[in-house]
Amino acid sequence: MRKALGKEPKTPYEETNYAAPAPNSDKWSSEAIAARSKARPWRMEQLKMAEVLKENPGFEFLLSCWDDDPALRILIKKLVVRFPQWGFVAVDGVLIKWNE
Repeated sequence: MRKALGKEPKTPYEETNYAAPAPNSDKWSSEAIAARSKARPWRMEQLKMAEVLKENPGFEFLLSCWDDDPALRILIKKLVVRFPQWGFVAVDGVLIKWNE
């Protein structure tokens, strides 16, 4: 995990580069798919760590995983069901905050 110039992250989810880079504006181009495949193991690890530690990884992180990688949606759906206190819900294929 990277340190931010003398500042220790509060949680493992404060990593700033969690989104897969999209080298091409086409989400389903071979380059974009390859970038998501490279990001998947790190994202999967972060999601599993959130489950073990029972810590909210943050809506932006979950949403970026949700939007970029359909393979992670199943795990995210399980997490939001298991931890309703996080305030997120998956409805009709969309991840949303309860209070919005």
